[in-house]
Amino acid sequence: MILRQPNWAQDLLAAQAAGPEVVGRQQQQQSPVMELVVALSDQRMYREVAWSLRRGLRDARSEFAFVRERGLNALAKFMSSAVNSEKVIELFRDSQSCRELQVVPVLFDYALAPRKRLVKNLNISAGAEAGLDVEISSTTAEVVLALRVLEGCCLLYSGCRTTASQHAAVSEVIDLFLAGGSPVQSACLDGLLAIMLESPSNQKEFERVHGLRKIAEMLRNSHLDPSIRLKIAEFIVILMSQILPSSNRGFGLGEGPKPAWMTKWAQQELIEVLGKECSAVVDDIIDAGRQTYLDKDGQQTAMLRYAQELLQLAS
Repeated sequence: MILRQPNWAQDLLAAQAAGPEVVGRQQQQQSPVMELVVALSDQRMYREVAWSLRRGLRDARSEFAFVRERGLNALAKFMSSAVNSEKVIELFRDSQSCRELQVVPVLFDYALAPRKRLVKNLNISAGAEAGLDVEISSTTAEVVLALRVLEGCCLLYSGCRTTASQHAAVSEVIDLFLAGGSPVQSACLDGLLAIMLESPSNQKEFERVHGLRKIAEMLRNSHLDPSIRLKIAEFIVILMSQILPSSNRGFGLGEGPKPAWMTKWAQQELIEVLGKECSAVVDDIIDAGRQTYLDKDGQQTAMLRYAQELLQLAS
């Protein structure tokens, strides 16, 4: 994505960003030239964002897997670059109100949960019908890329989580997790956390399909890739300590040290799968989510310790 400002605007925008140290605040606010430059810059950046999305979505709708992968890869790169600019994030959020630029519906229609679609019949000499209703399968690389793009969309804009809920995203991703290999399973776990972040509707769907039970049961599979088993344990820790408690205010808080309603069902399902011995560990995980850590390293160390304890209980 090309977001470099033209030469004529770079100096003025740099002066605006520097604030009153370079240009007087009053002069800056009253300058019609500056207002024009900022408006033109915003319009240009929005065109770049829209162009990047259109190009990626066009390829992501292709009937050929390699073209869809190319489009998803372009969308993934856009998501990565958007993180570095608050303005691009804001423009991406605005773009999702435009139907032709919406990313999430395309992901589910063509990569994550493809349905039967009418495609052109290339065997003209056979005299067959002009179109065939066929199932177009997705490759592993395509599914992983689509899950990464879905994760990026949901992290950048909460509206994408709402759109994802309309496509039964939680149920579809869990099905992919149960049927996929290690790369797909890893991407599914990251995607689920992003989908459920501060989204009561998606969390309720996760509860309805017994998603935690299905994922926790995989933790007991000793033949599973060790790195995936550890990631499942980390997923459970993050879910119990950060994701579910973040939506408690939408359903009513618990009383005192007891977990709120949104964590109770999850705690019960873990106990049923891993045994009563995990109850104390789950309580510690929930309490850890309420603590304030001085640095991220300390928090990550604590989360890893709890994940390893869950692995031991599941062994």
